[in-house]
Amino acid sequence: MALVMVAALFMALLFVIFKIFDRRSVPLFPAIVINYFTAASCGIIASVPLPSDRLVPLVLPAVLLGGLFIILFYVTAISTQRIGVAVTSVATKMSLVVTVLFAVVFFHEEPGTWGWTGIGLALTGVVLASWSPGPVGTRGMWMLPIALFLGNSAVDVVLITVQRLVLVPATEPVFITMVLGIAGSIGLLLLIIRGQFASLRDPKAAIAGVLLGLFNYASLHFIIGAIARSGFAASSLFPMMNIGVIIFGTIASIAIFKERIRNVQWAGIVCGVLAMAMILLA
Repeated sequence: MALVMVAALFMALLFVIFKIFDRRSVPLFPAIVINYFTAASCGIIASVPLPSDRLVPLVLPAVLLGGLFIILFYVTAISTQRIGVAVTSVATKMSLVVTVLFAVVFFHEEPGTWGWTGIGLALTGVVLASWSPGPVGTRGMWMLPIALFLGNSAVDVVLITVQRLVLVPATEPVFITMVLGIAGSIGLLLLIIRGQFASLRDPKAAIAGVLLGLFNYASLHFIIGAIARSGFAASSLFPMMNIGVIIFGTIASIAIFKERIRNVQWAGIVCGVLAMAMILLA
Protein backbone atom coordinates (compact mmCIF):
# COMPACT_ATOMS: atom_id res chain seq x y z
CA MET A 1 0.00 0.00 0.00
CA ALA A 2 2.88 2.38 0.79
CA LEU A 3 4.26 2.01 -2.75
CA VAL A 4 0.84 2.82 -4.24
CA MET A 5 0.47 5.97 -2.15
CA VAL A 6 4.04 7.14 -2.84
CA ALA A 7 3.48 6.64 -6.59
CA ALA A 8 0.23 8.65 -6.37
CA LEU A 9 1.98 11.39 -4.38
CA PHE A 10 4.70 11.87 -6.97
CA MET A 11 2.17 11.86 -9.82
CA ALA A 12 0.17 14.56 -8.00
CA LEU A 13 3.34 16.59 -7.50
CA LEU A 14 3.84 16.63 -11.28
CA PHE A 15 0.48 18.44 -11.65
CA VAL A 16 1.54 20.88 -8.91
CA ILE A 17 4.81 21.59 -10.73
CA PHE A 18 3.00 22.17 -14.04
CA LYS A 19 0.68 24.65 -12.30
CA ILE A 20 3.73 26.49 -10.97
CA PHE A 21 5.16 26.49 -14.51
CA ASP A 22 2.04 28.27 -15.72
CA ARG A 23 2.22 30.90 -13.00
CA ARG A 24 5.94 31.50 -13.56
CA SER A 25 5.62 31.62 -17.38
CA VAL A 26 8.08 28.75 -17.86
CA PRO A 27 8.61 27.74 -21.53
CA LEU A 28 6.79 24.43 -21.44
CA PHE A 29 8.22 22.24 -24.19
CA PRO A 30 11.93 23.08 -23.63
CA ALA A 31 11.41 22.37 -19.93
CA ILE A 32 9.79 19.03 -20.82
CA VAL A 33 12.76 18.04 -22.99
CA ILE A 34 15.26 18.97 -20.24
CA ASN A 35 13.06 17.07 -17.78
CA TYR A 36 13.39 13.85 -19.78
CA PHE A 37 17.18 14.07 -19.99
CA THR A 38 17.38 14.88 -16.27
CA ALA A 39 15.18 11.90 -15.44
CA ALA A 40 17.23 9.67 -17.76
CA SER A 41 20.40 10.82 -15.99
CA CYS A 42 18.85 9.77 -12.68
CA GLY A 43 18.14 6.39 -14.23
CA ILE A 44 21.74 6.00 -15.43
CA ILE A 45 22.98 6.67 -11.89
CA ALA A 46 20.50 4.18 -10.39
CA SER A 47 20.96 1.47 -13.04
CA VAL A 48 23.43 -1.39 -13.05
CA PRO A 49 25.04 -2.08 -16.47
CA LEU A 50 23.53 -5.15 -18.15
CA PRO A 51 24.69 -7.36 -21.04
CA SER A 52 23.30 -6.27 -24.41
CA ASP A 53 21.36 -9.51 -24.85
CA ARG A 54 19.24 -8.62 -21.81
CA LEU A 55 18.49 -5.18 -23.25
CA VAL A 56 17.19 -6.37 -26.64
CA PRO A 57 13.68 -7.35 -25.38
CA LEU A 58 13.34 -3.90 -23.79
CA VAL A 59 14.07 -1.83 -26.90
CA LEU A 60 10.69 -2.04 -28.68
CA PRO A 61 8.48 -1.33 -25.63
CA ALA A 62 10.88 1.47 -24.58
CA VAL A 63 10.61 3.13 -28.01
CA LEU A 64 6.83 2.73 -27.93
CA LEU A 65 6.48 4.23 -24.46
CA GLY A 66 8.98 7.02 -25.16
CA GLY A 67 7.02 8.06 -28.24
CA LEU A 68 3.73 7.89 -26.34
CA PHE A 69 5.11 10.03 -23.52
CA ILE A 70 6.19 12.91 -25.74
CA ILE A 71 3.01 12.76 -27.87
CA LEU A 72 0.82 12.78 -24.77
CA PHE A 73 2.58 15.89 -23.47
CA TYR A 74 1.67 17.59 -26.76
CA VAL A 75 -1.94 16.46 -26.66
CA THR A 76 -2.29 17.33 -22.96
CA ALA A 77 -0.98 20.86 -23.54
CA ILE A 78 -3.27 21.46 -26.56
CA SER A 79 -6.30 19.94 -24.80
CA THR A 80 -5.72 22.03 -21.66
CA GLN A 81 -5.46 25.24 -23.68
CA ARG A 82 -8.49 24.62 -25.91
CA ILE A 83 -11.04 22.77 -23.78
CA GLY A 84 -9.86 23.32 -20.22
CA VAL A 85 -8.17 21.46 -17.40
CA ALA A 86 -11.33 19.71 -16.17
CA VAL A 87 -12.18 17.78 -19.34
CA THR A 88 -8.49 17.02 -19.91
CA SER A 89 -7.96 15.60 -16.43
CA VAL A 90 -11.11 13.47 -16.67
CA ALA A 91 -9.95 12.05 -20.02
CA THR A 92 -6.54 11.25 -18.52
CA LYS A 93 -7.78 9.53 -15.38
CA MET A 94 -10.61 7.64 -17.09
CA SER A 95 -7.96 5.55 -18.87
CA LEU A 96 -8.14 3.27 -15.83
CA VAL A 97 -11.33 1.78 -17.36
CA VAL A 98 -9.31 0.25 -20.18
CA THR A 99 -6.51 -0.68 -17.77
CA VAL A 100 -8.84 -2.61 -15.48
CA LEU A 101 -10.60 -4.40 -18.35
CA PHE A 102 -7.24 -5.30 -19.89
CA ALA A 103 -5.98 -6.79 -16.61
CA VAL A 104 -9.19 -8.80 -16.18
CA VAL A 105 -9.30 -10.13 -19.77
CA PHE A 106 -5.62 -10.79 -20.51
CA PHE A 107 -4.22 -11.56 -17.06
CA HIS A 108 -7.37 -13.22 -15.71
CA GLU A 109 -7.57 -11.00 -12.65
CA GLU A 110 -10.84 -11.18 -10.73
CA PRO A 111 -11.47 -8.20 -8.43
CA GLY A 112 -14.46 -9.86 -6.74
CA THR A 113 -17.67 -8.18 -5.58
CA TRP A 114 -15.98 -5.69 -3.25
CA GLY A 115 -13.35 -4.98 -5.89
CA TRP A 116 -15.84 -4.32 -8.70
CA THR A 117 -17.87 -2.09 -6.38
CA GLY A 118 -14.73 -0.19 -5.41
CA ILE A 119 -13.68 0.18 -9.05
CA GLY A 120 -17.13 1.54 -9.92
CA LEU A 121 -16.93 4.02 -7.05
CA ALA A 122 -13.42 4.97 -8.15
CA LEU A 123 -14.67 5.79 -11.64
CA THR A 124 -17.49 7.87 -10.15
CA GLY A 125 -15.02 9.60 -7.85
CA VAL A 126 -12.64 10.44 -10.68
CA VAL A 127 -15.41 12.08 -12.73
CA LEU A 128 -16.91 14.02 -9.80
CA ALA A 129 -13.59 15.16 -8.30
CA SER A 130 -12.34 16.40 -11.68
CA TRP A 131 -15.59 18.12 -12.60
CA SER A 132 -15.80 21.87 -13.16
CA PRO A 133 -17.75 24.07 -15.60
CA GLY A 134 -16.08 23.97 -19.00
CA PRO A 135 -15.48 26.94 -21.29
CA VAL A 136 -17.86 27.92 -24.05
CA GLY A 137 -17.03 26.99 -27.61
CA THR A 138 -15.60 23.52 -27.13
CA ARG A 139 -17.69 21.88 -29.86
CA GLY A 140 -15.56 20.11 -32.41
CA MET A 141 -12.75 19.59 -29.86
CA TRP A 142 -14.04 16.19 -28.73
CA MET A 143 -11.20 14.41 -30.51
CA LEU A 144 -8.61 15.84 -28.10
CA PRO A 145 -9.89 14.16 -24.90
CA ILE A 146 -10.54 10.95 -26.86
CA ALA A 147 -6.92 10.95 -28.08
CA LEU A 148 -5.74 11.65 -24.52
CA PHE A 149 -7.92 8.86 -23.13
CA LEU A 150 -6.64 6.34 -25.70
CA GLY A 151 -3.02 7.45 -25.29
CA ASN A 152 -3.00 7.10 -21.50
CA SER A 153 -4.79 3.77 -21.79
CA ALA A 154 -2.04 2.59 -24.15
CA VAL A 155 0.67 3.70 -21.70
CA ASP A 156 -0.95 1.80 -18.81
CA VAL A 157 -1.49 -1.33 -20.90
CA VAL A 158 2.11 -1.35 -22.17
CA LEU A 159 3.46 -0.78 -18.65
CA ILE A 160 1.43 -3.68 -17.22
CA THR A 161 2.36 -6.02 -20.08
CA VAL A 162 6.08 -5.23 -19.99
CA GLN A 163 6.26 -5.52 -16.22
CA ARG A 164 4.42 -8.86 -16.19
CA LEU A 165 6.10 -10.48 -19.20
CA VAL A 166 9.51 -8.86 -19.70
CA LEU A 167 10.86 -7.02 -16.67
CA VAL A 168 12.64 -8.44 -13.65
CA PRO A 169 13.93 -6.36 -10.69
CA ALA A 170 17.38 -6.04 -12.29
CA THR A 171 16.02 -4.63 -15.56
CA GLU A 172 13.42 -2.22 -14.14
CA PRO A 173 15.80 0.77 -13.65
CA VAL A 174 17.38 0.19 -17.08
CA PHE A 175 13.97 0.08 -18.77
CA ILE A 176 12.85 3.31 -17.10
CA THR A 177 16.07 4.98 -18.22
CA MET A 178 15.61 3.81 -21.80
CA VAL A 179 12.03 5.13 -21.94
CA LEU A 180 13.00 8.53 -20.56
CA GLY A 181 16.07 8.84 -22.79
CA ILE A 182 14.07 7.99 -25.91
CA ALA A 183 11.33 10.47 -24.99
CA GLY A 184 13.94 13.18 -24.47
CA SER A 185 15.64 12.36 -27.77
CA ILE A 186 12.34 12.60 -29.65
CA GLY A 187 11.60 15.93 -27.96
CA LEU A 188 15.08 17.26 -28.82
CA LEU A 189 14.62 16.24 -32.44
CA LEU A 190 11.29 18.08 -32.56
CA LEU A 191 12.91 21.23 -31.16
CA ILE A 192 15.65 21.04 -33.81
CA ILE A 193 13.13 20.50 -36.61
CA ARG A 194 11.09 23.49 -35.40
CA GLY A 195 14.21 25.68 -35.13
CA GLN A 196 13.79 26.10 -31.36
CA PHE A 197 16.98 24.47 -30.10
CA ALA A 198 18.14 27.78 -28.55
CA SER A 199 15.13 27.71 -26.22
CA LEU A 200 16.91 25.06 -24.15
CA ARG A 201 19.27 27.79 -22.92
CA ASP A 202 16.44 29.69 -21.26
CA PRO A 203 17.31 29.75 -17.49
CA LYS A 204 13.66 29.26 -16.50
CA ALA A 205 13.35 26.21 -18.77
CA ALA A 206 16.61 24.74 -17.47
CA ILE A 207 15.81 25.09 -13.76
CA ALA A 208 12.19 24.02 -14.16
CA GLY A 209 13.15 21.08 -16.39
CA VAL A 210 15.67 19.73 -13.89
CA LEU A 211 13.13 19.99 -11.06
CA LEU A 212 10.42 18.31 -13.12
CA GLY A 213 12.84 15.57 -14.21
CA LEU A 214 13.66 14.59 -10.65
CA PHE A 215 9.98 14.15 -9.78
CA ASN A 216 9.20 12.54 -13.12
CA TYR A 217 11.82 9.85 -12.58
CA ALA A 218 10.60 9.23 -9.04
CA SER A 219 6.98 8.88 -10.18
CA LEU A 220 7.80 6.36 -12.92
CA HIS A 221 10.14 4.45 -10.59
CA PHE A 222 7.43 4.06 -7.96
CA ILE A 223 4.71 3.22 -10.52
CA ILE A 224 6.81 0.32 -11.84
CA GLY A 225 7.63 -0.70 -8.27
CA ALA A 226 3.97 -0.61 -7.24
CA ILE A 227 2.96 -2.80 -10.20
CA ALA A 228 5.70 -5.29 -9.33
CA ARG A 229 5.72 -5.37 -5.54
CA SER A 230 2.62 -3.77 -4.03
CA GLY A 231 0.75 -7.08 -3.87
CA PHE A 232 -2.32 -5.60 -5.57
CA ALA A 233 -3.73 -6.77 -8.89
CA ALA A 234 -3.47 -4.19 -11.67
CA SER A 235 -7.27 -4.01 -11.83
CA SER A 236 -7.23 -2.65 -8.26
CA LEU A 237 -3.87 -0.87 -8.33
CA PHE A 238 -4.61 1.72 -11.01
CA PRO A 239 -7.98 2.86 -9.58
CA MET A 240 -6.30 3.33 -6.20
CA MET A 241 -3.40 5.30 -7.71
CA ASN A 242 -5.78 7.56 -9.64
CA ILE A 243 -7.84 8.25 -6.55
CA GLY A 244 -4.63 8.90 -4.60
CA VAL A 245 -3.62 11.49 -7.19
CA ILE A 246 -6.98 13.24 -6.76
CA ILE A 247 -6.70 13.29 -2.96
CA PHE A 248 -3.11 14.56 -2.88
CA GLY A 249 -3.84 17.03 -5.67
CA THR A 250 -6.83 18.38 -3.75
CA ILE A 251 -4.76 18.87 -0.59
CA ALA A 252 -2.08 20.69 -2.60
CA SER A 253 -4.68 22.87 -4.35
CA ILE A 254 -6.11 24.01 -1.02
CA ALA A 255 -2.85 24.35 0.91
CA ILE A 256 -0.60 25.84 -1.79
CA PHE A 257 -2.84 27.53 -4.35
CA LYS A 258 -5.79 28.43 -2.05
CA GLU A 259 -8.25 26.97 -4.55
CA ARG A 260 -11.91 26.48 -3.62
CA ILE A 261 -13.27 22.94 -3.90
CA ARG A 262 -16.85 22.61 -5.16
CA ASN A 263 -19.39 20.38 -3.42
CA VAL A 264 -19.47 17.98 -6.38
CA GLN A 265 -15.68 17.62 -6.13
CA TRP A 266 -15.87 16.88 -2.41
CA ALA A 267 -18.44 14.18 -3.27
CA GLY A 268 -15.92 12.69 -5.69
CA ILE A 269 -13.19 12.69 -3.05
CA VAL A 270 -15.48 10.88 -0.59
CA CYS A 271 -16.29 8.31 -3.30
CA GLY A 272 -12.57 7.86 -3.81
CA VAL A 273 -11.86 7.18 -0.13
CA LEU A 274 -14.73 4.66 0.00
CA ALA A 275 -13.44 3.06 -3.20
CA MET A 276 -9.98 2.59 -1.70
CA ALA A 277 -11.50 0.96 1.39
CA MET A 278 -13.54 -1.48 -0.73
CA ILE A 279 -10.58 -2.35 -2.95
CA LEU A 280 -8.49 -3.05 0.15
CA LEU A 281 -11.27 -5.30 1.48
CA ALA A 282 -11.17 -7.20 -1.82
